Amino acid sequence: MTLRLTPEMLAAAYEFLRVSAPFRAWSLPHADDVEFHVIAARDRRGHYCRGESAPHRIAVSAANVGHSETLLRTIAHEMLHLHQNERGTETSRAEHNVEFHRLARIVCLHHGFDPRAF
Repeated sequence: MTLRLTPEMLAAAYEFLRVSAPFRAWSLPHADDVEFHVIAARDRRGHYCRGESAPHRIAVSAANVGHSETLLRTIAHEMLHLHQNERGTETSRAEHNVEFHRLARIVCLHHGFDPRAF
């Protein structure tokens, strides 16, 4: 069965992850301070950028995310980008730098995600 994504589902997944390790130590903003959008992009599972009506925006592609595990992994990935943005450690065009890969390994260990799919 394929999930029918809604912004509310994205926010709930974000909040679940936000209160779990290692995210809870990062003081990430509450879901109310993040815009969540479902998009139809076929070239990516999701993306993070600065928001219009909130400081942060996370978008997830309904075309590429249809299972709960993929949703959680995608939200976790974008939360890493948000964290780096808040710390000022992201690289241009949100490339995955050394810090991103180091933190991704920690997230994958805590949540059982395959690092190659992260």
